[in-house]
Amino acid sequence: MAPAPPPCEEKICASKNDKMRAMFAAVGQPKPAPAATAATSAECPPDREELGRHTWTLLHTTAAYYPETASPSQQTLAEQFIRSLGELYALGSREEFCLWMCEQHNAVNAKLGKPVFPCTLARLDARWRDGGARCDEEGAESSGPAID
Repeated sequence: MAPAPPPCEEKICASKNDKMRAMFAAVGQPKPAPAATAATSAECPPDREELGRHTWTLLHTTAAYYPETASPSQQTLAEQFIRSLGELYALGSREEFCLWMCEQHNAVNAKLGKPVFPCTLARLDARWRDGGARCDEEGAESSGPAID
């Protein structure tokens, strides 16, 4: 088993699985099915396991659709894509990047006839970074529109 990552105060470093294992181990009961958790992943920021799974899904799907014989340009783009995952987008601040990403997501949602999300840093942080109390407490109710 891999060692646990170092502690960190950001929600993205947390693990819902670790929290659930600890809670149920304390009372000597098996871990419940995912449907038994209070808030769904569509309502809360992803934890490290969700983010990791979805990132691997993106990478493997991108590889699966990569051309059989890639042109030099496609090879360069693929390399830049992989390298860019570890780098920050060239914007001056976290707020600029968050707002830009929200606007891009809203443009896609508008084309698909889906609702758009209010692009304010407070709303974006509540959805993607902090999650609020509903993501930390058992049995909490969902609030606010989701962005998908």
